[in-house]
Amino acid sequence: MHKLKVYSLTLIISVLIFPSRAVAFAPSLSTQVKEVAQWFTGFFDNAQQVASNPTAPLITMSNCSVQLDDNNSVTNTQNIYLEQKSNVFERIRFYSFSEGNSVVNLSIRSFLNSDILSGLCNQPEQQQIINISNIATTSCDLSLTWEPNRYIGTNAPNGCPTSTGGKVVSNVTFLNNGVNSLDQIFTANGNLIVNTPIEFRRVTSIPEPSFILGILALGIWRNATALSGKVKHKSTQK
Repeated sequence: MHKLKVYSLTLIISVLIFPSRAVAFAPSLSTQVKEVAQWFTGFFDNAQQVASNPTAPLITMSNCSVQLDDNNSVTNTQNIYLEQKSNVFERIRFYSFSEGNSVVNLSIRSFLNSDILSGLCNQPEQQQIINISNIATTSCDLSLTWEPNRYIGTNAPNGCPTSTGGKVVSNVTFLNNGVNSLDQIFTANGNLIVNTPIEFRRVTSIPEPSFILGILALGIWRNATALSGKVKHKSTQK
């Protein structure tokens, strides 16, 4: 009887000292599709990365939710227009997030004519519509796996073919405040020619162009006024 009491007391103490760890359960796939697409929507840049690593190129990224003009959107699919810019390149792509088999499928396509789409995310929401005939049929696909507070995707080791006969192996992590991406580009001979990770972070506020112009105009006016005052002051002293 005493032994039973001792065992019971030991069990209670062990439960109090070593509580069971909470297990994080993945949300439904439909929720995952909506969440990762929402995280991917907005304006981003890698200015923080460049500040600590000046060798990294400064890149801005504008992503917005878009509709297709065929009015036959696939259920539980989120379509995102992506526009990346740096001082040496501009990249415009069509990202489509959908439900897969226990993962989120990400399909990336290029446009047949991307010039007509530049600046699409600056347009009113009702005008953010893409002609489906302008989207290339071939795609580069990744599978995104949910983990607490992030989605991880890769298409290693096969990657996606390039127009020059090589391949691009992509690794990406989606966060609620940014995206970490690494596109490794290989030549047809298997030589690695690009291997720079990029750390995009969300830009919370973007000044409107008119506001920026207003600040510039105010600065120019103040400088002109100050200069005019100095000229008048010198002329009165002569």
